[in-house]
Amino acid sequence: MANPTHSRSRAEKKRMIGPARLRSVAGIGGFLLLWEIVAAIAILPENYLPPFYTILGAMADPETSRVLLVQSLVTLARALAGYFIAAAIAVPLGIFLGRSALVSEIMSPLIEFLRPLPSSAIIPVALLFLGLGTRMIIFVVAFGAAWPILVAARQGAGRVDPVMMDVARLLRLGKARLNLEIVLPAAMPFVMGGLRTSLAVSLILAVTAEMLAGNDGIGFFILDMERAFRIREMYAGILSIGVLGFLLNLAFQFVERKVVYW
Repeated sequence: MANPTHSRSRAEKKRMIGPARLRSVAGIGGFLLLWEIVAAIAILPENYLPPFYTILGAMADPETSRVLLVQSLVTLARALAGYFIAAAIAVPLGIFLGRSALVSEIMSPLIEFLRPLPSSAIIPVALLFLGLGTRMIIFVVAFGAAWPILVAARQGAGRVDPVMMDVARLLRLGKARLNLEIVLPAAMPFVMGGLRTSLAVSLILAVTAEMLAGNDGIGFFILDMERAFRIREMYAGILSIGVLGFLLNLAFQFVERKVVYW
């Protein structure tokens, strides 16, 4: 028998989706309209802010669109590689720190020292050890993306219901089962919040590293177009990053609904 409260909740969510989507479309439409107005009345020179339709025209050019697709995929691969490395390290480490007060106390000064460091500041160090290329960019992404996940996992693991832990001890669950069946599910909402933040951070850092020390990728493409004064193509690259981030967020929301279902 279906839960009436759950059914009402789903119906309410469906009713709210329509207006929310309309507001989102209205926001984007308003931004594009403002762009066209500013470009039309020439507040800024066209070389600095071309009409939006000309940027879409540049993206529609077969050669430009091919280059944008290839470079976007290069950046996406680097961002996701660094992101998954960060998650694989930060989730278990964060849960361990959240369940061990002693280790957390020992590690906290080091974490609080490293966490505020801008990831771009470690690019020279990464270049020294890894050289130019994909490995360096993935390392920078992983370094920056790890901290939101680590902090969220530690916070979530530290807030597990003590009653659940007592029951697990009464059942004599081993540490592995305890963490997998009790701690991780309880901490998952926090972990997913950290993972969502880090997904955006990963894309930002991949683009930044490509701009500062890359030889390909969408970040390098944008900087290369700016240096060549191909402004429409430059904006097309920036727009591609926005589209990429939007699609990544949609994909994450889909996964989140499957994983955090309560």
